[in-house]
Amino acid sequence: MKRIPGFLKNKYLICGAFVAVYILFIHDTDIATLINRKQHVAELQDEIDRKKKSIEELKVSLNQLNDLRTLEKYAREEHFFRKDDEDIFIFSFE
Repeated sequence: MKRIPGFLKNKYLICGAFVAVYILFIHDTDIATLINRKQHVAELQDEIDRKKKSIEELKVSLNQLNDLRTLEKYAREEHFFRKDDEDIFIFSFE
């Protein structure tokens, strides 16, 4: 029979190794899950930053629409509104 090394006879080392393996690889909050969650949080933070920037741009455009000329220009360009005596021709370069 082969001789068992001394460190394998230590029950505290074996239990500690088992707990470490369980926590790092088997448990619900293992390393892979934590890394994925951290990446997801970073993506969500980027999306929050983009949304905040978009909100600021929308606030600026909303403030510009308080002027009647700007409002009329926006309505004509974006929604193709027209006056009663006008004809609109739309050229699409696609």
